[in-house]
Amino acid sequence: MWQAPHRPLFFLAGLWALVAPAVWLLPEGVQLDKVAWHRQELLFGMAGAAAGGYLLTALPAWTKKGPVSPGVTIFATVLWCVARLSTALSQHLPAAAGVFGASAYFVFVAAVLAHAIASSRAGLRIWAPFAMVLIGLLKLLWLDGEANDLVADSVPRVFLVLIILIGGRAVPAFTHSWIARSNVGRCIRNRPKLSYLAIGGVISAAWFSAAKQTQAEGIALVLSGLALVLQMSGWQCLKTRRYPALFILNLAFAWTPAALLLIGFANMFPDQLPPAAALHSATMGAMGTMMAAVMMRAAMARDGGMLLLSRMMACAFALICVATMARVLAGWIGGAYFDPIVTAAACWMLAWGLFLIAYVPALSGPVPRPVLSADGARLPLT
Repeated sequence: MWQAPHRPLFFLAGLWALVAPAVWLLPEGVQLDKVAWHRQELLFGMAGAAAGGYLLTALPAWTKKGPVSPGVTIFATVLWCVARLSTALSQHLPAAAGVFGASAYFVFVAAVLAHAIASSRAGLRIWAPFAMVLIGLLKLLWLDGEANDLVADSVPRVFLVLIILIGGRAVPAFTHSWIARSNVGRCIRNRPKLSYLAIGGVISAAWFSAAKQTQAEGIALVLSGLALVLQMSGWQCLKTRRYPALFILNLAFAWTPAALLLIGFANMFPDQLPPAAALHSATMGAMGTMMAAVMMRAAMARDGGMLLLSRMMACAFALICVATMARVLAGWIGGAYFDPIVTAAACWMLAWGLFLIAYVPALSGPVPRPVLSADGARLPLT
């Protein structure tokens, strides 16, 4: 369990993805802000565990040193659990204890990343600890109840930037390696500057949001989404359907430009597309599918240089996509025949239940190296 950080943290991410929507099943008499708890546990619980698990797993490939020690893995896991307890008991804890519980996990992971990156002179990876610190600061801001809406909008955008940074490099790298190895066509055309342009658009949108310039914010997000669509056009994504483990990674990344476009249009035309529905294309769509596609790779069987996507994993991934579409389109579908929000929650919970069942075998036995690829010699990330 403790030989690699992805083992407990990916499992906890999947478990919390399953648990977070269950708050809607509690009786009406329960004194709990269901919306706030649901948001908080998905953004900081599920996504926080997945991000920490990935970054700590990727760290050895960045620093060219050995894997993270079991002690670091155990301590990070304990701090994540402390954060969940402090959230549940926030009204009964002193302010200092609440602040520690809310931020300790993110501070610890950021410190481990920063120390390893500094000692190995891998300065180009400095964005990793910076991102964890930023998410930790947003978690502290969440403690101010009046800032919840601001944080709920900001955290998904931080994760979208992380997906662009990591996925925008990893997905074409995996795709290029597979196409070259399988000889299924010409090499992909990747234009990484478009990723940087998209990130610049997301950052600009945050500035416009702070300035209350909603239309400008929407335009910046739409332009960011279009930049990513243009970048993906050279990746030959459809060819990867012959390699399902890679195909779902391409599909997952495609949710990021889709989310940017939908959130941008929702800012410009809120009467046509509710902003809350568009936001779920980022949280459930971009974040949910990418986390699932990456975490599944750690549990996939290996056949030579190939990762094998099981039917259970494929079904889980498909259900996450269905859940996202049902939630985003809920306002247009209506509730004449079925409740699309309940349907989305049911599909989401079933998907992550299947994920957990498929992931359990990966919690024991020898740790495959590299963890997230069966072709480590060609892929620099993990």
